[in-house]
Amino acid sequence: MKANLKNSIIAGAVATALAAPAVQATNGYFLIGYGAKTRGMAGAGIAYGQDGLAAATNPAAMGMLSTNRIDAGIELFSPLRDGSLDASGVDVGTATGGALSGAGVLSDHDSGATAFAVPNLGAAMRMGDMTVGLTMTGAGGMNTRYNSNIYNSAFGPSIGATSTMPAFGGQSGFAGMLEMNGIPAATIAPVLFNGAGTGLYEDYTAGAGATLGVNLAQMIIAPSISKEISEGQTVGASLLIGYQRFRAYGLGLFNGLSSDASAVTNVGDDDAWGAGVKIGWTGKMSDDLTLGLVATSKIYMQKFEKYKGLFAEQGDFDIPASFGIGLSYQMSPKTAVAVDVTRILYSGVASINNPGPTADEFFNALSAVLTQGAAGSVSNPLGSDSGWGFGWNDITVVKIGINHQYDKHWTFRGGLNVGGNPIDNDQNLFNIIAPGIVQKHVTLGATYAFDDYSEVTMTYMRALREDQSYTYQGTGFNAAFSFDTAIGMDQHALEISYGMKF
Repeated sequence: MKANLKNSIIAGAVATALAAPAVQATNGYFLIGYGAKTRGMAGAGIAYGQDGLAAATNPAAMGMLSTNRIDAGIELFSPLRDGSLDASGVDVGTATGGALSGAGVLSDHDSGATAFAVPNLGAAMRMGDMTVGLTMTGAGGMNTRYNSNIYNSAFGPSIGATSTMPAFGGQSGFAGMLEMNGIPAATIAPVLFNGAGTGLYEDYTAGAGATLGVNLAQMIIAPSISKEISEGQTVGASLLIGYQRFRAYGLGLFNGLSSDASAVTNVGDDDAWGAGVKIGWTGKMSDDLTLGLVATSKIYMQKFEKYKGLFAEQGDFDIPASFGIGLSYQMSPKTAVAVDVTRILYSGVASINNPGPTADEFFNALSAVLTQGAAGSVSNPLGSDSGWGFGWNDITVVKIGINHQYDKHWTFRGGLNVGGNPIDNDQNLFNIIAPGIVQKHVTLGATYAFDDYSEVTMTYMRALREDQSYTYQGTGFNAAFSFDTAIGMDQHALEISYGMKF
């Protein structure tokens, strides 16, 4: 019966993981930790392996397990996100001394899609001085879904129309201003309205009330091995098999700013596979103190071909590298503390790290598209090697956790996770759809052991609210134009897992 139960757990977790929806993770877009026990300690586990998912944090920490075990869990994750774009400062009436009308508007919305189920699975088996294992975890992800299109609603009215487009209100907005400055209406009008539904004006009028969002889901399958090379010294390695799925919708206003307007938005799901490695070490410095090191390579992924006009380097979206150091200290026979310091290298992936446009770059790009009708006139078109991205920086994360075994049945945990914000406030424009700015996380958890062979663990995480705003102000020819942006997020998560030892 135990064999059947194990097989059922594995099969169910595999099927669920492959079908898992996108999530909005917390240390940037990574999970704070892997497995309910480690997450109960705010993700601290580089030098403190506790369950079958220990290798997902550090493959060497898997060697700290005293028994063979399988752990399977599911996290109910609720990110609360919002974005605001006030483009009322983009007013050609001011720029033309009242000769033309056409001002942007305020668009302020909460993201829907606030509940996700994120599964995980881990198994480890000891073989003398070696331990082998397999983990399947959500690596991270990004999800937003605004029921009204923030970009179209805010910027659309200021784009305007030419004098040859009376059905759309006649000469107004940016288009009218450029026509007044000598650009032929015959050049501008086709960019606005081409009858195919892909013109700037068509996208605005058809999509101002439509949804806007992205779905990015990442999963890592990792066969792992650890070996005790001398007393108290263990090394480990994992092969990281990465899978990711992505979809974007409602970004049509940016088609003209892309190197490939047919591969920016509304082209359905795309997926990619890739590979990388993780290596680690743990060393017992004394009876009570253990140290750990871990390094994870970049996971080199296939390109998102359907979105090669959105992500830099023609759709490249690798999973960033990271490294960390950890320690665990046994304060008493029943109480241990663990501390990890991790560095996540978002700068190694151009589509994540490349900065988004400044105010002048955005206004100049819009003017260039309207006057020349070609993305080649844009300085850093989306999808090119230097194409605009999300502007995320590397971050350092500190994780502190405590584990207390109350009696033979109950164990209690708590933790604090504090990470840097990868998004500078002058990168808010594109990050309305990726507001990964939370920094402080508090966790609580408990395990109830039914007997020596089975247990249930539950963990709660609270990511505290963060907000940031920024005003994009044009200069020179664009000095009359500005727009204000704001993004915010907080999170709740509840995870439950079942562990079986054998």
